[in-house]
Amino acid sequence: MGFNILVVDDENDIRELVSGILEDNGYDVDVAKNYTEAVESLKRKRPNLVILDVWLGDSDRDGLRLLEFIKKDYDYVPVVMMSGHGTIETAVSAIRHGAYDFMEKPFNSNRLLTSVEKAIENSKLQMENDELKIKAKIPSEILGRSQNVINIRQAIEKIAPLGGRCIIIGAVGSDKEIIAKEIHRLSARAKNAFGTLSCRSYGVRQLEEELFGTEVLTESTTLIKRGLLEKINGGTLFIEDLSSTSLEFQQKFLKILKDDYFVRIGSKEKIDVNIRVIAGFSQDINKLTKAGKFSDELYCRLNANVIKVSPLKARREDIAYLLDYFMEKAAKALNMQPKKFSSDALGVLNSYPWPGDVMQMKNMVDWILTVAISESEEGNIVTLSDLPREITEGKSTVQNMQFISTVSELSIREAREAFEKEYFLEQLKRFSGNISLTAKFVGMERSALHRKLKSLDIVDLKSFKCGESE
Repeated sequence: MGFNILVVDDENDIRELVSGILEDNGYDVDVAKNYTEAVESLKRKRPNLVILDVWLGDSDRDGLRLLEFIKKDYDYVPVVMMSGHGTIETAVSAIRHGAYDFMEKPFNSNRLLTSVEKAIENSKLQMENDELKIKAKIPSEILGRSQNVINIRQAIEKIAPLGGRCIIIGAVGSDKEIIAKEIHRLSARAKNAFGTLSCRSYGVRQLEEELFGTEVLTESTTLIKRGLLEKINGGTLFIEDLSSTSLEFQQKFLKILKDDYFVRIGSKEKIDVNIRVIAGFSQDINKLTKAGKFSDELYCRLNANVIKVSPLKARREDIAYLLDYFMEKAAKALNMQPKKFSSDALGVLNSYPWPGDVMQMKNMVDWILTVAISESEEGNIVTLSDLPREITEGKSTVQNMQFISTVSELSIREAREAFEKEYFLEQLKRFSGNISLTAKFVGMERSALHRKLKSLDIVDLKSFKCGESE
């Protein structure tokens, strides 16, 4: 079984009795007869459980005092208290001080074993939940300055306190999980756990085991593996790529949403569940529903609220901001000075389509800092040569050759004007018509840029879907 239990009692007969029952059932047991021996044993080996007598024959260092010591210095070590002359007041005091259970002597061996099993299982579950809550409570800023990001932040503030289910639609590699964590963090469920399940990561059987858990009856005991639903009960589940599952699995998941209970695989016992579900999709879920590949009823149950994350290529004004953020974060993790991107490198990155979205950018910055930065004098600058080949080689020279062929027939003044017009059109397209960002990038005042665009007959800024055109 592998669990270690410390038995603390000043009566030798009780120590031997309890130790014998536990060892016969596969537990590893240590014993102590007083406060001092118990503390020494705890320091030598951290047990999975302590069985502790209320009275240890030492009025200054009795069992309740030892209980306080354990709860203060040994997180997740449950304590089962026992007493031969217990009263209601004693039991209440023990529970108030953090004991998991209280038993009167003489006790039934089955009662002891049941209490031990439940105490250890509860401790494991509490530890897992706390780990999940710690992860969820790490501040997760929704990064960017585009209108889409502003809209997402506003939607989160509106949706989070309502408690309803939500669908987040975004490209593979976008910030769907971060958005789900923010919704959880700002909700009434924040005190409970947040869990993530990616359906594409498991086969059908594995997916059900991961979600529902399993229960296997052996000759001597019942082996229980708790699933994610049980671990985060009361919290929030972010489930991604439900559209990749079978219609049969979708119906099972729908039943949980309708009935608020589930059954472990191999069991018949119903387990009540109260979770908030946030579903992430990278495909057009409406098309899948109409094509019969996704349950229409499940979709209706999930889409109380919908958040759409625009792909990075559609919000160019976020690119420079995100590059700086990921650079600062990666450099700090590597104990390095952050690097600056050259104007040429920034230009290429701004026009790159980012098929892997935000995650691709983060990975690229990590790669640059750990692999690509040269030891030259410009080692503090990320140049074109430092970028991955798949990004720089994506820039075709065909358009450049066509442009050169065209302007070769023009005068120098006409060629310069043609080049400038082409250049500014590209920059406006890159920054979605945002005049402030375009002016900053090309190194001009806003007013000067307005005059230049007018002289080049570039006046229809709405065609760029600008975030700020004035």
